[in-house]
Amino acid sequence: MEESSRRTWQAHKATMLVVGVAAAAACLIALTWAKAPAASAQEESENEPSFVVRCDFSHRNSDDPIVHPGEPGAAHSHDFFGNKSTNASSTYDTLRAADTTCSRSADKASYWIPTLKWGGRTLTAFRGAFYYRAAGKDPKTIKAPPAGLKVIPNTHVNWRCLGGSYSATPPTWCSNGRLGVRVTAPDCSDGQTDSADHRSHMAYAKGGICPSTHPIPVPSLRMIIDFNLPTSFGWVTLSSGDASSMHADFFNAWDQPVLEEMVRDCINAYDPALPRPSKCKAPGV
Repeated sequence: MEESSRRTWQAHKATMLVVGVAAAAACLIALTWAKAPAASAQEESENEPSFVVRCDFSHRNSDDPIVHPGEPGAAHSHDFFGNKSTNASSTYDTLRAADTTCSRSADKASYWIPTLKWGGRTLTAFRGAFYYRAAGKDPKTIKAPPAGLKVIPNTHVNWRCLGGSYSATPPTWCSNGRLGVRVTAPDCSDGQTDSADHRSHMAYAKGGICPSTHPIPVPSLRMIIDFNLPTSFGWVTLSSGDASSMHADFFNAWDQPVLEEMVRDCINAYDPALPRPSKCKAPGV
């Protein structure tokens, strides 16, 4: 073979080798993405003293059995998770008698948030995950939330595009088309199940310690709601106003003995040397 032909053939082989390596790399990347898990609401370490319940969207109405009991349509629009019956007339007894969307049938609590819009278009959440956590408090001291407890956290709100970092303000661009909001409820009680303003009977622990005015440590309830977005670009508004008005409500209607058992087994009995028991996890979270 002439020298010029030999060099041409070697150059061609080198080019084909580069193309082949690039193609293989592309296939590997595609395979990796194909096998990658979907965006998850999973927030806590496997060794976190906690348990989680998945409670998906149930229904929407303009009722609020905490702030406007017995007044149908008196509230802004709310999206309800968990208990399927929640309306303006709901009581502990009516909630206990109803069905639930929760992954644990014993959880008939009602959880709700203002209806959310993205760029003016109403969204319906595809997933709700509700974590009951020690959150830095001594796990052995934590008590189960009392039956009928009502809570309205309107601080400790964070937003993110799923898979990203949380921020105090919602994003206006999510390239993956998914938005998440996280609301963390106060975790120290004064022993009452409600108060005139529906807030002052609860307080947040500081440095893992409850204030003397609210000495009873209860699980820190972290509510995580996830939405599919119709467009990557948009902005959040709520039925209650702009994004800064985000809040969440909790009306405890668990089967109380089961709730106390979950707190005992998943939080009080926490052992950092052992993985979190399977009963403390929830499917699809």
